Amino acid sequence: MYKYGLLNYFEAQFTKVSHEIIKMGPWMNVYLTFEVEPIEKLPSDLQEPSGLAVYDGDGERKEIIVLNEGTDSEYKFTDLEKEQLSLYLDAVMTRK
Repeated sequence: MYKYGLLNYFEAQFTKVSHEIIKMGPWMNVYLTFEVEPIEKLPSDLQEPSGLAVYDGDGERKEIIVLNEGTDSEYKFTDLEKEQLSLYLDAVMTRK
């Protein structure tokens, strides 16, 4: 993850990933919770990272964003982190 402006950059491995799906009109939000390895790399201003994947009415993923303590944050996922989460999300969406 990294903060806008490429500050506090680090690569995380996600373990114990789980999700909750919430439909809102034509949109579907998939809230992701996970544990971060190595935990000691988490910056002090990123207390409880999680994720949100947003899908449109056709089931196409539009975005994956980092949440901190359940709300928007200034952090973004790296490409490798998005890849990890995409594999998990693809498996979830095929079972849905």
